[in-house]
Amino acid sequence: MTADSDIQVWLETYAKTQPVVIVPYVKSSENVTLRYKVRTVKEGSGGKSVMGQGGVVSVSANVPAALSRMSLSRSPTDVCHIDLVLSESGVADRNYHFDCPR
Repeated sequence: MTADSDIQVWLETYAKTQPVVIVPYVKSSENVTLRYKVRTVKEGSGGKSVMGQGGVVSVSANVPAALSRMSLSRSPTDVCHIDLVLSESGVADRNYHFDCPR
């Protein structure tokens, strides 16, 4: 990742499924290979749940790439967030934080 590369990250959700299916995507203005870590933390009356996934993805310039796929069940009172870290050797990590979809 060069300092001037444009990285976009978002979550796509399939809320009509039970449990909700969440797919994080990344898009770059240039070809790049990234290491990623996705971590979901959910806290509620039933306790705390932490789920993590990671891997390596090759992103073609201007083509969205799915990083992983996860399922999430939650009640309306649960507190939940998703953290995503993108890294490349020799470059500072990029950190993204999302609230879980309802």
